[in-house]
Amino acid sequence: MKFKKGFTLIELLVVIAIIGILATISVLALSNARVKSRDAKRAGDIKQIQTALELFFNDKQRYPTTEEWNTGKIYSTTTGSTSTYMQIIPNAPTPADGLCTDTKNTISYTPSSDWGSYSISFCLGNTTGTLTPGPKCLTPGGIIDMDCSIGSCGGVSQVVVSSINGYVCNESAPYYDKCTYDTVEIGTQCWMKQNMNVGTMVAGANNQTNNSTIEKYCYGYRQDGNAGQQSTGVASCNTYGGLYQWNEAMQYSTSEGAQGICPVGWHIPTDTQQNILDQYLTDPPNTCIAGRSTWGCANAGTKLKSGGASNFDGLLAGYRYFDFWFYFNGAYAFFWSSSINGSNAWTRVLFSGDSTVSRGFDTQAVGLSVRCLKD
Repeated sequence: MKFKKGFTLIELLVVIAIIGILATISVLALSNARVKSRDAKRAGDIKQIQTALELFFNDKQRYPTTEEWNTGKIYSTTTGSTSTYMQIIPNAPTPADGLCTDTKNTISYTPSSDWGSYSISFCLGNTTGTLTPGPKCLTPGGIIDMDCSIGSCGGVSQVVVSSINGYVCNESAPYYDKCTYDTVEIGTQCWMKQNMNVGTMVAGANNQTNNSTIEKYCYGYRQDGNAGQQSTGVASCNTYGGLYQWNEAMQYSTSEGAQGICPVGWHIPTDTQQNILDQYLTDPPNTCIAGRSTWGCANAGTKLKSGGASNFDGLLAGYRYFDFWFYFNGAYAFFWSSSINGSNAWTRVLFSGDSTVSRGFDTQAVGLSVRCLKD
């Protein structure tokens, strides 16, 4: 009787191991394909949403309201017919993966207050084309590598200023008003990331007046009609924003937290609100005591300056003094609050050679920078 030679135990184990490796490779390949497919769908959906929103804008000269978005489709009723640009607004694939939490994975739409812009938060689990993993923000200008999900400044990544107290913002105007501002969430507060720069440029030799338009100083432009100074002033405002007397910044209100030259939904911060920012950024065990005439808050100034850890990006814009001259560009930054101190108003000061932020007060006739805080 002949016996057929079988597998030894070792050979069987080797075969089983090989089968296991092949199975694992197959599962990993399938998993990778699914991951790539999920992110490709996310990116494709966002591009389709952007196209639909632009078609809506061409039809209505604005973007959808929150209520219109919440209908689950993008459509517009015109004079002659109803146009549907996206029958069903897509949802993000689930479950969340990579750097995407459940909140950040959600596609969230936030229009600007005048519906002239929007931000849409979404998230990518992995690299897709030129896009890196993590939270992303879609704006009319394209995809920005930042987090604008709900909980980050209420979903607002940019603020578009169309008009303030009758003054119409126009970036193509001769003095280049800034109409779009980035935002940054610091602690529980949402701040604009740039100094306000709206208004008609007036020479530093003049006081700003309560008239039908907003007026701004631009560092270096002191004498009316001086072409060289005017050119310097335009460049300064483009970089550092405008400088405003307190009454002009407040638009002639004396109420704490007034909107002033800020857009709808934003206001000139109060002294107390500025203190909240100071306290949040101060390294413990140091504190900034509210009510004191001045203080220094350890390392908060470093964090608030351009390039600092807070992303507040406080530029050292200098100021226009009440003697009609400009001083300290590149050395100091002064920010108005909406809180009065006698005949003066409270301010915050950053200095190039100091790591602190200081509380001070100035006569309302000087021209200082303005940062707006979300209501």
